[in-house]
Amino acid sequence: MEEEITLRELIEIILRGKWTIAAITIAAILVSGIFSFFIISPTYEARTTLMVSPMVQSSGQARQNSAYDTLLSYLSQYPQMSLETFRVQVTNPHILNQVIDALNLDRNQYSLNALSNMISAEAVKDTNLIRISVKAKDPELAAKIANTLAPIYVDYLSATLQEQMGKSAAYVEHQMQEEQKNLEAATEALKNFLAQPQSVNELQKDVDAKLEQLTQFKTMLNELEVQENATRASLESAKAMLAKEPKILEVERSIMSDPVMAGIAGEKVGNISDVLDLTVKSQEINQNYTLLSDRVAQLEVELAGIISQKEALTANIQKIQKELEGLQTTLAQKQTEYNRLQQQYTIALDTYNTFLQKYQEARITTSSKIGDANIMVVSPAIVPEVPVAPRKALNVAISAVLGLMAGAFVVFFMDYWKNSEPKSVEVR
Repeated sequence: MEEEITLRELIEIILRGKWTIAAITIAAILVSGIFSFFIISPTYEARTTLMVSPMVQSSGQARQNSAYDTLLSYLSQYPQMSLETFRVQVTNPHILNQVIDALNLDRNQYSLNALSNMISAEAVKDTNLIRISVKAKDPELAAKIANTLAPIYVDYLSATLQEQMGKSAAYVEHQMQEEQKNLEAATEALKNFLAQPQSVNELQKDVDAKLEQLTQFKTMLNELEVQENATRASLESAKAMLAKEPKILEVERSIMSDPVMAGIAGEKVGNISDVLDLTVKSQEINQNYTLLSDRVAQLEVELAGIISQKEALTANIQKIQKELEGLQTTLAQKQTEYNRLQQQYTIALDTYNTFLQKYQEARITTSSKIGDANIMVVSPAIVPEVPVAPRKALNVAISAVLGLMAGAFVVFFMDYWKNSEPKSVEVR
């Protein structure tokens, strides 16, 4: 059965081994002090601070309606770089090589890897500052490396940005020249089309004239149809009335109504009174029949004239409709071709103007070297007077704590070992 150790027993064990704990602690402090003060070479840290300004944007208003416009907007402005990108570029091998050459450092001792391990960079939180730190055994060397690295780093980034802007400007210029050729070709095609006979406007005028004429003829045709119907109705009515009228009328009248007949009859009879009651029958042409017959003939002539006019007018309408269809077909074809050429010209002009604007912006940005002001040294490094390593007081304090812990462990272990030894049995 295991025995429980009380707090009192633990304290008693520590008190019994206090000298052991003290000895181990002092030894640890002495060893740490010797290494910190006499053996370990001090390390010095020099710091320089850079300020990164926001990248200059394009002055033009980019139309963000397509990936094409977005690309042009990107090409006409300085590339965007985050603080993290700037920080990582501090230990770029190209920059480190320039630092080694500038300070004439021994490449066997200060290789790219060794120099990179000496340099660290951090982005200061909530600022646009980058702090570059250089650690070295020689404080003056640390300051020299930091102050040499910073301007080389600034020049490298400025040159890189400037080079990229130059390439972007060259690309935009090349595309601008190509778009200028396209614009010239589109302009020439539209010019040649407009120079052709029977332009769209002329054809449209001809179509409008034909439509107006066709409308007039159709109106006249409608009026003739009304006249025809009216004339045909009058003719049918006159024919019906004519059919009811006799052509010859038989007339019975007194002989005395005709003096000539009365005289003849009187001579033959001898006494005029004897012929008073005599009557004569005769045939006469019906005047109404004659009038109606003339009316029917007149109406038939009028109807024939109206029908003839209708036939001629219908033929003209058909002819105009055929001509109109041909004009409308030609107009539609020309209008389609004109719209295509006009659209092609508009697109070419818009594209060329866009490239021209972006090229001018890129040229201005590149020639002004705005990128040189995007990063600058705001705080050069000074020669450090106090080393950052080793941290002597901290090392001694840590050694004291570790010595106490080690001493306590030794005391408890010795007590455990002592109590776990088997007791000897005396034999008589």
